[in-house]
Amino acid sequence: MCEKVEQIGEVCLVQLQPHGLIIDTPGKTPSGHFYDATRLVQVDYLNITPLGIESTISEGEHVLDIHHINHPDKKYGDNDLICIGFTSHYDAMREKFGEHMLNGTAGENIIIDYSEEVWPADLSKKLGIENQDSDEMAILEVKRFAAPCVEFSQFCIGNQYEKLPATKQKEILKFLGNGRRGFLLVLDNKHNVVTVRSGDKVFLLSE
Repeated sequence: MCEKVEQIGEVCLVQLQPHGLIIDTPGKTPSGHFYDATRLVQVDYLNITPLGIESTISEGEHVLDIHHINHPDKKYGDNDLICIGFTSHYDAMREKFGEHMLNGTAGENIIIDYSEEVWPADLSKKLGIENQDSDEMAILEVKRFAAPCVEFSQFCIGNQYEKLPATKQKEILKFLGNGRRGFLLVLDNKHNVVTVRSGDKVFLLSE
């Protein structure tokens, strides 16, 4: 049975990606794609299931996150169903790139307010998010850090229409890597559906 080891902040933002953030722009950008952070939708809560994340947006529509297994546009495998990030990492990104790097701009579903930057070695195998009303614990298994893409790196520098020199591109991707751009998790399969919203506490868990 998992037990709390250490609190590492509180949830301060939850959001969905109803659609991918990278759109085709053939001939208009160096890569032929454009990173569009305006496609993110902040919501009041997330329902997390073994199949991924879903919620109800302000218009009353029930929406699946694009990483949900049942989303028609889902790509890749089944170990990227949930993405978390930390405010400390956005503080570092704003210092380097500017004020346009708002919390959640990289597309994470859950942003955790925490003063220290968090790296893979800092995370246990599992995290817990405690529902502030029911005290129910959502147990999430950490899979890996989210690798940054070229399009997001171009967004970071505030210019998606000019190709970066290879050395500059490499330097930015390295800065965003190793967890600074976020971590990928899945719901522990002992749970069916859990709800997460701003104000919930986040813990490192022991096995």
